[in-house]
Amino acid sequence: MIVVIGEALIDLISKEPGNYEAVVGGANANVALALAVRGQKQAFLGRISSDSFGQQIRNHLSSHGVNLQYSISAKEQSTLAVATIDSNGVASYSFYTKDTADWGWTPEELPSLTKLKELGVQAIQYGCLGMAIGPGNKVIEDWLQEVHKTNAITLSHDLNIRPALGFDRREELARVEQLNQISHIIKASDADIEWLYDLPAGSELDEIAARWSENKLVIITRGSSGVSLYQNKKRMDVPGFSIRLVDTVGAGDTFIATFLAELDRVKALGDGPIDKLLKLLPQQLLESAVFANAAAAIVCERTGCQPPTQSDINEKVS
Repeated sequence: MIVVIGEALIDLISKEPGNYEAVVGGANANVALALAVRGQKQAFLGRISSDSFGQQIRNHLSSHGVNLQYSISAKEQSTLAVATIDSNGVASYSFYTKDTADWGWTPEELPSLTKLKELGVQAIQYGCLGMAIGPGNKVIEDWLQEVHKTNAITLSHDLNIRPALGFDRREELARVEQLNQISHIIKASDADIEWLYDLPAGSELDEIAARWSENKLVIITRGSSGVSLYQNKKRMDVPGFSIRLVDTVGAGDTFIATFLAELDRVKALGDGPIDKLLKLLPQQLLESAVFANAAAAIVCERTGCQPPTQSDINEKVS
């Protein structure tokens, strides 16, 4: 089982001024959705509001097979993100996050190490706002620290930085690098790293990615240019797919969901995470990235986050 922890929110999407559609979103909810649609055994750990938006979130995720058994029914209101899609299909966001449901985690709401073992959890996926907004982010991080000590579960961190929330760059960099220390897999976009390190767009990120990848696996997504993988400082590149872009909503989330599922397929998740990841053959990593790229490409050709099935992905790759 792959567990995803983090935010499940409502995207108010505007393609015309003053006209908004309420759509279920949140990076981590999207990851769980992509896993479920693919047919992967998974569970989503979220604090989902009991308000009407929260009910919409629950209905949407559960109707696609997302396991919400271990999510929390929260009294706080749902988080809202206003998403504007530009003429190139790229989404920009503004957020309403103050005192909303997603950030109120307490230690008692998280499954114990014993429970994780009973469930057969092989990997935990986290990142984006769930690890950036307090006070819940510190509660999750403390929990992940304890999981890390067991050396029994693969920990996967997708940065998914949101500069629109006005975070301090230096504080974000310190937070990310600290969290990376307990992560076995780290995924970031080139834009994430450029913002964190205050680099010009299009800068060469190889040195940073290689440093991060010491005894780890690092994935850098580069949009239409494809993906770079760093396995303990060794770089491998996978080209992107040629697509007819609609928008990019959920593409990165679908990528990491598919990549983890592919690693699970070759039994590269779970007990002794680093040993398993570093023993993967280059061809296994490259094939996993090709399937993940294909899944992300399909999402980019659809409106919003509509992840593909396994057969959709197979058809795209063939």
